[in-house]
Amino acid sequence: MEDQPVELDLARPGNAGEPMSDGITVDKIREMVELFYSRTQKDDLLGPIFDEIVEDWDAHYEKMTRFWSSATMHAGTYSGRPIEAHKFGGLSIAHFERWVEMFTKTVSDVFSKDDAVIFIDLGQKMASNIAMRIGTGRLSY
Repeated sequence: MEDQPVELDLARPGNAGEPMSDGITVDKIREMVELFYSRTQKDDLLGPIFDEIVEDWDAHYEKMTRFWSSATMHAGTYSGRPIEAHKFGGLSIAHFERWVEMFTKTVSDVFSKDDAVIFIDLGQKMASNIAMRIGTGRLSY
């Protein structure tokens, strides 16, 4: 079977504003985003990368809140190029695996089990897609 990138359709026509779950709100997403990045900044593997790349943490929190709101609530508030944003070089499969590990822990700490599964599934697909498209390799998700 040939490796194919997984598409994440953030627009989802016809579903605008309909969350995947009633437990997912913009406020909860913002809480998750801030907790996740506060943890990654302290991580030995991911921290140095984020410290080098992110110039304005408040702007990054806002952008990632819009991304996850669009992905899980069909908010349509995100516009960006996630693949291009990760083409700065130096990323390995270990970075993506660590990102998924930390993301899974964080969403599990913030959301109910059922809601966390939604984020975990999307996060794994996104990490796998980005890793493949930037030529890092394939994750086992």
